[in-house]
Amino acid sequence: MKMRKGHSWSKKIVMVLVGLLLMVYSVPAYASGNPWYDKYAAYDNAYGNQYYTSEDSALLAWGESYVLEGYLALYELTKNTSWLTKFKTHADTMVANASDPDGDGYLGWTAHRYSPVVTTNGTFASRSSSDTTLPTGWTRFQSTSSTAYVSSTSGDYYPGSDSNGLVLKTNGTSWQKLYQPLTGYEANTKYNLRFQAKTNGSAAKGEAYIYDRTAGTILTSVVVDNTAWKDYSVNFTTPAAGHTLEIWLGHDTYTYTNGYAYFDNVSVSGSFPYLVHEGIIGIAMAKFIKLVNQNSTALSSYVTTAGSYQTFLENEIIPKWQTSSSYVGNTWVDLPSTNEGYYKESTNINAFSTSTVLNPLPFNQFLVFSEMMLLLYDVNGNTGYLDKATKMGNYFKNHLTASGSSYVWDYAAYAGSAVEDASHGNIDINAALQLYNHGLVFNGTQLEQLTDTLTANLWNGSLTAPKLHNYVNGTQGSASSDYLYTLDIPGWTKLAQFDNTAWKIAAYQYDDSGLALNSGIRGLVLAEIMRWDPVKLVNQGFELQASDDSTRPSRWTRAGSTSSTAYRNASQKASGDYGLTLVSNGSTAQTVYQRWDEEQASAAYVVTFDGKTDGSGAGGKVWMYDETTGTTLGSLTFTGSSWQTYSFTFTAPASATDTLKLYLGHSNIAVTNGQAHFDNVVIKRQGDTW
Repeated sequence: MKMRKGHSWSKKIVMVLVGLLLMVYSVPAYASGNPWYDKYAAYDNAYGNQYYTSEDSALLAWGESYVLEGYLALYELTKNTSWLTKFKTHADTMVANASDPDGDGYLGWTAHRYSPVVTTNGTFASRSSSDTTLPTGWTRFQSTSSTAYVSSTSGDYYPGSDSNGLVLKTNGTSWQKLYQPLTGYEANTKYNLRFQAKTNGSAAKGEAYIYDRTAGTILTSVVVDNTAWKDYSVNFTTPAAGHTLEIWLGHDTYTYTNGYAYFDNVSVSGSFPYLVHEGIIGIAMAKFIKLVNQNSTALSSYVTTAGSYQTFLENEIIPKWQTSSSYVGNTWVDLPSTNEGYYKESTNINAFSTSTVLNPLPFNQFLVFSEMMLLLYDVNGNTGYLDKATKMGNYFKNHLTASGSSYVWDYAAYAGSAVEDASHGNIDINAALQLYNHGLVFNGTQLEQLTDTLTANLWNGSLTAPKLHNYVNGTQGSASSDYLYTLDIPGWTKLAQFDNTAWKIAAYQYDDSGLALNSGIRGLVLAEIMRWDPVKLVNQGFELQASDDSTRPSRWTRAGSTSSTAYRNASQKASGDYGLTLVSNGSTAQTVYQRWDEEQASAAYVVTFDGKTDGSGAGGKVWMYDETTGTTLGSLTFTGSSWQTYSFTFTAPASATDTLKLYLGHSNIAVTNGQAHFDNVVIKRQGDTW
């Protein structure tokens, strides 16, 4: 199917993107013939640096990890090391910002947004039954109902929240404050105090602080000195267990009269490490490590960096979650009788605000460790990593339920869990694909069923306005609207390994000049669209296996050949893990082809590939064939017995409806047992850099 006319890129849009690229700092050169690339480069210039300097593990996981994976995809597509340099800059900063606030000897990152809030009524929405000016749970200190009170007057509360805020007013002679005890805390742990506040401009200003009544010390404080609502956030470390901690709200000084300070949405919660965050960050780092190790000569300048990342993951991140002496303790659960396993929430700390016991963690939260460990196993051969990755995969697979031709599953395996949503499902799919492509846990039929979860359940069936429903069973669920995650689909897009419809669902949504590309996950979807764009060819390096035959590369079709004459070959490759070998039989053509689509009519294209032969005389050949007209549009034969890069040009037909196929074969089919080897077969527009 050709790109739809109603969603084609105009020259005007491309020129606007070019202008944006020229106005901002330098990035890898754009390819004017590839609007996806131009769009990605423009996105990266505007938003690519918004996450990596943060110390918040949630931002790093659900933002920066996608940026990093996008950079790796862009390098793999273009071989432009500028993308790897950007990766290094970001990842180096993240590792440098890793810390050990709990003092257990393991570095990592933390977040506070998921943990129990230890303040009560921080929105001031609940009022005392005996004094409606006093917020429930708070105590006045030297203040009265006229100097410390809840107000529903517009401007006295943070806009967009409920219509209640706290007002504190100075009297010029004494402190006018409110306070409350914290409801509990984890000892020796980083906590976060956050709120919105403003003043009326008085020199009295405003102040919030955490007070350790037992020790008589202030653990942290922040002064408010702005007349417009502003977000405040400050961290502090809790003392040993048994102290009485309090949060106080007041002024910086009380010697001025009529100094007003306004507070809203006051909250305190612990900042804890989360396995899912460190795992998804670790996946991107592990992919970089594997890439550099596979190409250590070409990428020699990154070898030291890859080694440092490997040490970080192996010595800091992974052991933290399976060592009894760590702050979180050993969270691994082994089920040897069924060859299953998973990670659970820590029993040492209360890091989750939910009352549900997360044993096991939700699928997405531990499957990221499966993916990371499997990637590291490819580099270090650690069988312990392989064992855990396999067991986590088995646990997930055994909780899938067949539904027609598809699978459905829940968000987690614990009782009462809801159906999995499309957003978290990306991670589940990533893990299943990783295992399948390693020949582990899943077979091809099962991956086809997971693909049908996308095409038969989630997808609305339209290619003119494709969207995905909220849940893997194809429903909106209890959400207020459907299609909430329809654009956030990098994992689902990878199912184009088995069905090009997955690419169309993504590409036809993103082929929209008005689409907001302002987040890491959407940048990664763009990268996956480029990776699976049929106009470039897909599975160019034969790394991915077909669902029905592990010897056949996915999305390549045998023509006249068999598994013994056309197969993925781990010992004959120019790069990566596999190449493709064709063996002649002396009488009939032994070929494979890939359908070529989404081309621009009458445009010039270049086919580039790596090739070698066994020197037998069978040689090798690559050609573009127009099946509709029965003509060969371009071809190249080769006979060299060492890997070389070859290329030839051709012009796409004027008709956009012709069926076009790129073939790989031999130059002389009369030779018996002649071998031709292929790798990295790519098509690009003439004039493009990749």
